[in-house]
Amino acid sequence: MPVTLLDLREAPLAERHRPVFSAFDALRVGATLELLDVRELGSLQELIEATRPSCYHWQERPAAEGESCVRITKTPVRGSGAGCADCPCQCGGALLERAAC
Repeated sequence: MPVTLLDLREAPLAERHRPVFSAFDALRVGATLELLDVRELGSLQELIEATRPSCYHWQERPAAEGESCVRITKTPVRGSGAGCADCPCQCGGALLERAAC
């Protein structure tokens, strides 16, 4: 699956979450969103976990000095056995055909 790149390096802090969540919610199960930022992304990971628990894989990637890079892959909900039918993406299971479970 292709990787969608979202460059947040020049985005104001108050405006960076909306495009991340919009892009993540638009992903199909198995697709990946790559974020590039000049800020650490740990607090964003906590926010994603709080609002979209157990339906993503977070992988930190090498980045230039002073930058952070992470790949977020949408996954079926872990532990539910229901694929993404219970995922906060609210697809209602429409993406189950793409799930690897």
